[in-house]
Amino acid sequence: MRRPKTVGKRQGRNCLDRISTLPDDVLGHMLSFLPTRSAVKTSILSTRWRHLFTLTTCLSFDDEPFFAHPQENEEIEATRKFKEFVEKVLELHQISHIKKFSLLCCATYDNSILNQWITNAVQKGVQEFYYQLRGDIDFVHDHVGLFMSETLVSLKMIGGEYYKIQIPLSACLPKLKILHLHHVIFFDFKSMERLFSCCGLLEELTLRLCACKTGGTAIHCTGTLKGLTIENCYFLSGILEIDAPNLAYLTYSLNIGVKIVPSWKTSCSFVKAELDFQCINEDSVEHERELLKAAAYKATKLRFGMESIQLLNFDAGEQMPDFHSLSSLHLGQCPCNAWKYVTSLLDKSPQLETLTFESGMPCCLGSDDGFPDHCDYCYSGSPSDIYLVPFSCPVKVIEVSRFCGHMGILLLLGHLLKNASILERLIIYTIPGTDSDEEELTICKDLLWLPRASRDCHVEVHKGNTRNSITSSHRRR
Repeated sequence: MRRPKTVGKRQGRNCLDRISTLPDDVLGHMLSFLPTRSAVKTSILSTRWRHLFTLTTCLSFDDEPFFAHPQENEEIEATRKFKEFVEKVLELHQISHIKKFSLLCCATYDNSILNQWITNAVQKGVQEFYYQLRGDIDFVHDHVGLFMSETLVSLKMIGGEYYKIQIPLSACLPKLKILHLHHVIFFDFKSMERLFSCCGLLEELTLRLCACKTGGTAIHCTGTLKGLTIENCYFLSGILEIDAPNLAYLTYSLNIGVKIVPSWKTSCSFVKAELDFQCINEDSVEHERELLKAAAYKATKLRFGMESIQLLNFDAGEQMPDFHSLSSLHLGQCPCNAWKYVTSLLDKSPQLETLTFESGMPCCLGSDDGFPDHCDYCYSGSPSDIYLVPFSCPVKVIEVSRFCGHMGILLLLGHLLKNASILERLIIYTIPGTDSDEEELTICKDLLWLPRASRDCHVEVHKGNTRNSITSSHRRR
């Protein structure tokens, strides 16, 4: 065994370089946790470390450090240096199989160069591939080698603003279990369908800010999918249908042209669901309501906007489902005549802890200055019937943004507080423009006069929407 090398003296004793005595494969594994550029820098430590970076099982390339302090007209030179660095490392790399390959670069590199690097990783049996492209170069990427990997288990791609991909006819990813696509535009619906159909073992699918250039229908049917995240995806000229009877985890937010087919209404078994219905169109109301019903029992977080509050308007012969696991409810501005749907939802949510009014309390539509116009519900001489119906409100925290202190808002908030028996915190963010001390004092007095079922309710008033500057804090005595 190699004798440890003496590297210096400390407190009269020799200090030994024990790390360098470790086997090459161990040192290579340690360097795999570093960005490849940092791992290469260790080659100057000594002759022992000169070639250890070629034994790493993870390769991570990022061109951002090469552009850290670019001088005028030096972007081209930085691009050339990064290209040479990647190619040299891949040429010297000695491990036949790599676990993870990460490539983060701008969109100035030719498609053939990117494919060459990707093909090198695929040929080395890469299992996890992370690809992030910066910039907005408008051309179509095919990446044939990437979509024909027999070893790939995880594929995560983040595109630029105009990052378009075309899936080849020969696409085959037999071991892929995790697929994340962010800001990707599919060349056509056939490409999308080919990608999904070639992943027979897919368990986790994430689509964020994805779209398609053409119209059509893409159907993805799989019994292996357990986790599904679809956020801000827009398929204006077509429909993406997903049939996943064994789905357990769902995050669904602000999508157009996405349809969860009805077949899993009775067969799926959710563990957790987060649904965001801030904005919907008329064509998707029925589908969104079916989705809400299917995921209701395991939904932990819900968000409704003004247009989507109608999802809670179930037919007379159909009861609202129980939201047994719901812990967080966010409401955008909605007309006060929809308040009955909200109270029904509160009745059906025994585990609810946080209720947030993101755009103010429910009221009629506001004017340009943010203050509500006249409404028969809010400004009638006596409280409307909607304020007199008792309901269950198990929340511990209520947050209200854009609070203006008008009579109708106070009546509605007072009705809410009278039914919130275990409320711990009432957090108020005043509407921008109510920053004077007199207005602030008036709002505080009005809030303190409101009857509350909870004696431990702590009232906080913040200026505007600034969460870090508490102006007043009061506890009911």
